[in-house]
Amino acid sequence: MTTTGRFDLTSWDEEVYDDAEGARLVRVAGTKTFEGGVSGTSAMQLLQAIADPSAAYVGIERLAVSVDGRSGTFVLRHSAVGSASGGDMTVDVVPDSATGALRGLTGRLTIDRSPEGEHTYAFTYELG
Repeated sequence: MTTTGRFDLTSWDEEVYDDAEGARLVRVAGTKTFEGGVSGTSAMQLLQAIADPSAAYVGIERLAVSVDGRSGTFVLRHSAVGSASGGDMTVDVVPDSATGALRGLTGRLTIDRSPEGEHTYAFTYELG
């Protein structure tokens, strides 16, 4: 199944932990609020490498949400790299991390950001 919606970044606290030639390394703690087919909140930790204009990040995010009306929690793994010539992003469900009515959940989330800064998502998933 695929479900769609939007999310807002409700907090974003970043700390530079290494600022040297080539790339600035940043640790981020953040929260989100989801609307649409995925509805609820999340908390995440990201590690970023910013080498202007390119960047990469990895992260872990726990969602406490309902997915098309079924409630529980699950964890997403983020991995992304981008440059002026393109990029690649993977956001997928950590196997066996889902609880409640979402137990057995697998899937992948894609994220789009509009020029105005709005974040939308499409979540393709299966419930076992």
